[in-house]
Amino acid sequence: MPDPTDPPETWLPASSRAEAEAWSLVLSAEGILHRVGATEGRWFVGVESGSVARAQAHIATWASENAPSTAPPAAPDPDLPTNAGFWIAVALVAFFLVTGPWAPESAYFRRGAADAQRILSGELWRIVTALSLHSDPAHVLGNAFSCAVFGTLLLRRYGVGLGAWLLLASGALGNLLSAVWEQSMYRSVGASTALFGAIGALAATELVRRRRLALGWNQAWLPIAGGIALLAMLGTGRGSDLTAHVMGLACGAGLGFVAARAITSPPPPGMQAALAMLALAAVALAWTAALG
Repeated sequence: MPDPTDPPETWLPASSRAEAEAWSLVLSAEGILHRVGATEGRWFVGVESGSVARAQAHIATWASENAPSTAPPAAPDPDLPTNAGFWIAVALVAFFLVTGPWAPESAYFRRGAADAQRILSGELWRIVTALSLHSDPAHVLGNAFSCAVFGTLLLRRYGVGLGAWLLLASGALGNLLSAVWEQSMYRSVGASTALFGAIGALAATELVRRRRLALGWNQAWLPIAGGIALLAMLGTGRGSDLTAHVMGLACGAGLGFVAARAITSPPPPGMQAALAMLALAAVALAWTAALG
């Protein structure tokens, strides 16, 4: 073993061979005479005693410049306390008590259902009004339950106002794209398009969060896979409107991805309340246009 007190050299202990060799490169670049040595598995860099302070200073500078970056821990995702998803579910059931089940002579269904031909001819209010109509009690109760679960999760992530707009916009866009895809002989009602939008938005939001944490793509894409799995389980049963469900999921994923990338923290309560009122007003205006 080299003797640290043996003149004319002072031996600087390194933590590994790689570190000793890195120090050697630094010292060589600075023109400091030295040599690398090892004994019993331990590595040293020997420096002339008169150059020790200078060598240590250059090594310290190199170490600080090459230290691994320690990024601050990612801020936890917001979990805003709200039961608004439950109250939206109650509103769906209450509105069903007003409209009743699907009936050809009903003005609500005649003027509010998502009829592809009429949507494409300019009756765009239908992409919104159709979200609040349901064909029978089982239909509305199933969607109300899903809204209480997935709607609540979305609103707790983004807040009542912003979450309501993500829910409404993904459903409306899903209905519009369904009409464009089907073109003719297509009629649809139900909030499930918006609810699959909520699933898509939540999945995309989790994808963005995982990428921010620098997780591997195999882990980051799991939320999207989960959303597709939920589509397979909940949205492809007998009588389900698969086109609307797929379009809602896709629109929700797109909107959720943009929102998660652009919005680092939810808007303050006052703005959330204003956005929620605007979402409610958009639904009311759509029905005014439908029945006016």
